[in-house]
Amino acid sequence: MTISTTGTHVAAVLVAALGGILASGTADARSLEEIKESGVISIVTTSSSPPHGFLSPDSGELEGIMFEVGRAVADKLGVEAEFTEVPFNGLIPSLRSDRADLMSGPLFITEKREEVVDFTQPVYGWGEGLVTQEDSDTTYANLESLGGQTVGTLIDSVQYEMIKNVPDVEGIRTYRDYISLIADIRAGRIDVGVIDPPSIAYQIKLHGIEGVRLAEDYKPVNNWKVGMAVNEGNAELLEAVNNAIAELKSSGELKRILTDWGVGNLIAE
Repeated sequence: MTISTTGTHVAAVLVAALGGILASGTADARSLEEIKESGVISIVTTSSSPPHGFLSPDSGELEGIMFEVGRAVADKLGVEAEFTEVPFNGLIPSLRSDRADLMSGPLFITEKREEVVDFTQPVYGWGEGLVTQEDSDTTYANLESLGGQTVGTLIDSVQYEMIKNVPDVEGIRTYRDYISLIADIRAGRIDVGVIDPPSIAYQIKLHGIEGVRLAEDYKPVNNWKVGMAVNEGNAELLEAVNNAIAELKSSGELKRILTDWGVGNLIAE
């Protein structure tokens, strides 16, 4: 089920398993010409990562950075944006199965992901961060500090790939969203979460969450970049979206969007 930027309620869609999607191919991906003829570009996003994408508690409508970026890119292409909202781990499968023409979610550009989709130029980015109980006296100077700890992160995230390679981690738990992860930290079910700092800072501020804190002493080892994505080989659409992103950067519109959500310093040039 989809919604337009002026539509009513967002409905989550069921997505197929990633393995099956990757095997099926993307022969039916729409071209830029077909998109313009229809007047609508279908964009897949997620509501699982505020402030990057979430459902407004007041209206139930999509809001967030990548929602606004997707809508702005559609405007540059001269078409209407029609959004499909899926869980975080449904972003690539939805694109690959041709449920969408364009992916606009907080998905980092990685070599593994570049094997199955074509990313645009980077939009913005950041390094990983840690969140723990507010009264915890454990210090986390680096990833090795996670040894002996029970660690949580989002399912299918790049942070999960990092944690798997850390020696002596006591256990890893994965979550569909950060609200659940924070709840388990407060309850003591996990010791520390490996997160993206903008999302956690926003959640703590929005909900007035007590009992958790960002690990200020931790220095990230990565500097990931978020990009939009199209299906493999859709070169004409990729070029058009890249041109749109470049215009958003040069005009200052992208800076304004990021600044409105408190992350104006994260723009990727």
